[in-house]
Amino acid sequence: MIADPLILEGDVVRLEPLTKDHIPALLEISFAHPELYQYTSTPTHEQYVEPYFDKAFSTKAAGEAYPFITIFKPENRIVGTTRFADILWNYRNLELGYSWLHPDMQGTAVNIESKYLMLRYVFEEMDFVRVQIHTDARNVQSQEAIKRLGAVYEGTLRRHMIQKNNYVRDTVVYSITDLDWQSGTKDYLETRLTHKKSQMQTV
Repeated sequence: MIADPLILEGDVVRLEPLTKDHIPALLEISFAHPELYQYTSTPTHEQYVEPYFDKAFSTKAAGEAYPFITIFKPENRIVGTTRFADILWNYRNLELGYSWLHPDMQGTAVNIESKYLMLRYVFEEMDFVRVQIHTDARNVQSQEAIKRLGAVYEGTLRRHMIQKNNYVRDTVVYSITDLDWQSGTKDYLETRLTHKKSQMQTV
């Protein structure tokens, strides 16, 4: 099991365990920008709120997930959420998923540092061997962001999931392994993160 509470902190972001108290701040983001999250499970309308957060908390209780809120440290502001999901302890692998950010944080150091902190914890503290990241085949923006993390494309699962609007989606699958992390992905992300943080400082 993951020791609770788990807090992952960098220079720009702090990841804290998601609680029910955080839900209003997250919904303020998702309800205001539903078009940005149309290809994801992000709750953009009231009908999706209870199933989304019930799953977050029930899978955490079962040891199958660990959801975080993403806090932008310079403003101490909740700007999104992310999660360790589908944790397979016997096989030492999991998914990084359910990630969404306020639009003014997209393309900044926030996503990179969040994923860097999570990957470092998975590979260096949990001693896992594989991280999977997947997205809707229609979500080109998400695919580009995943590739910029150094993840490797593995394939497309056809008619894999039913979305919140009952659309049957194809799922694009990427991964990062412990061997990737050790042989260059960690260094690559640290270099990208340094560059992104310097960009934020000059704005």
